[in-house]
Amino acid sequence: MPRRARRAPTPGDAGGDAPAPDLAVNAREWTDKQIFWILKHGVKYTGMPGWAAKDRDDEVRRMVAFVRLLPEMSPATYRALTEVPGSGTAGPDAARIAACAGCHGADGRGRGQPDMPVLGGQSPAYLRATLEAYATGKRQSAVMANAAATLTPAEMTRLADHFAAMPGIGATTPNGNVKAARIDREGLPKVQLPACASCHAPGKPYPVLAGQRASYIAQRLRNWRGDETVVDARKSQSTMPVIARRIPEDMIDPLARYLSGQR
Repeated sequence: MPRRARRAPTPGDAGGDAPAPDLAVNAREWTDKQIFWILKHGVKYTGMPGWAAKDRDDEVRRMVAFVRLLPEMSPATYRALTEVPGSGTAGPDAARIAACAGCHGADGRGRGQPDMPVLGGQSPAYLRATLEAYATGKRQSAVMANAAATLTPAEMTRLADHFAAMPGIGATTPNGNVKAARIDREGLPKVQLPACASCHAPGKPYPVLAGQRASYIAQRLRNWRGDETVVDARKSQSTMPVIARRIPEDMIDPLARYLSGQR
């Protein structure tokens, strides 16, 4: 791939021995659509792999935004985006905690980003199982798989305990949306949609939603629904993707706000 490519690489491009492009230069020359294609599919016959997590276009879009900012990004800006001053703690896990805090914040609240989950208040067992699922590929995320892959079982346990012990998710008062309340308590039997509370209730081995960001819940539901142009039979038949596709589109945001307790 030439260093100053005038177009996005295509699947037929060769050049496995060519130097990698300088994204601080090429990002100016490629459109968002071209960068998305490159990141998602990789470049055939080169060392550029496709995105490691299937059906995570949301992660690819975030990376497109990051690449787009690179030409104007200073080292100080990069550090501000990826590091949290004072996030480290004493002990053998200080570096691990600091790395997690780069995205999730020192307080586990996601540094105010709308698409980051609140970790504080979750069950340690749930967070521990989630890290293991990312590390083994059972749960899809190229970002989290990379972060969890090098963790030992003991480190996973200690990190889960650390972030679960933080405040963040607590009792909230659901808003008065009657339709959302019905979906939460009863589901929609006509479309075989189970009640949210049947799994996301105290004592269940699933994530706590009360106090979670409504924007995060809505984003995950929409990602699970998948591409609307793809027929249902070709989409994931795992539990949450199937459930998300049965929620009426116009109820995703109201339901997310209800479950989070946001008025």
